[in-house]
Amino acid sequence: MSPSPSALQRLLEQDDLSAALDLLATSLPGPPTGATRKNVLSGWRVLVRWLRAEDRNLLNVPDARAFAQAYADWLATEYGGVAATVNNRLVQARRLYRILGELGLVEVNPFVTVQGRTHVAHERRPVYTAEEVARLLDHASAEERVLILLGAHGGLSGPEVRGLTFGVISGDRTHLQVSGRTVACTPELAAALKAWAQLSGETPLYGTPEGLLFRHGGAPLTDHELRAKVFRLCQRTGVPYKAWHALRHAAGLKLLTEQASQREVTEALGLGGRTAVRPLIRLSDRPDLTARSGRERKKGETDDSH
Repeated sequence: MSPSPSALQRLLEQDDLSAALDLLATSLPGPPTGATRKNVLSGWRVLVRWLRAEDRNLLNVPDARAFAQAYADWLATEYGGVAATVNNRLVQARRLYRILGELGLVEVNPFVTVQGRTHVAHERRPVYTAEEVARLLDHASAEERVLILLGAHGGLSGPEVRGLTFGVISGDRTHLQVSGRTVACTPELAAALKAWAQLSGETPLYGTPEGLLFRHGGAPLTDHELRAKVFRLCQRTGVPYKAWHALRHAAGLKLLTEQASQREVTEALGLGGRTAVRPLIRLSDRPDLTARSGRERKKGETDDSH
């Protein structure tokens, strides 16, 4: 459904950009609470934040190319040059101006020609550094500590964490069984699991609690609730927020640093194949694996050419 141009024009004249964006979002596909609409609307609000900070106007763009490039440069600084995030925000801005153009509110889309940033290997695999993980743990509650360590040491995926029960943890807390694989617990993770079990009702008389490790109102955490917990912890500690898989990548990088083989990392993280580990190898200080990974990639490309 296309928004009313007159209603939109009225909101823009009143400088009510928040309401204007909500109205424009009704033209996006999917349900109002769907992920697509939320993500695009989030990107539009970032653009509005920049407009406010730079005292620029959404509709009045004298030099379209300079306008778009200035926003792209600001995004690169804002997001630490991470290509995926910068490019997503530029695509969202391009979409906004396309809709404004279809409604007859602008004649030129400033973002048609602006160039995004080139992806490099480590940016395709966002990762929490060891220092960032340490900062998160320094400020984490007992629950948050278990969550972070399950990702950054155990290498569990978000769905695996959300469905985790006390029953899959070994009695001595040296390992847990998840998705058909055995996950070794580091001493830090074992201690965090013990503390969380005690807070969740473990006693010498009744033993380990039953059911889910993490819940909300008796139900498993949703993906949004899990991400929100990590996001709030990042906000408190000043660590840039990254998606959950960045914790899994931290676990893989930790294993590589500890001299684990490519196969061992693949098995520990429950990955489908060793090629998924290659970007992490490039991040690691493992010249032996880096060279081997390069040879395997070239061999695959040669095989594909026949």
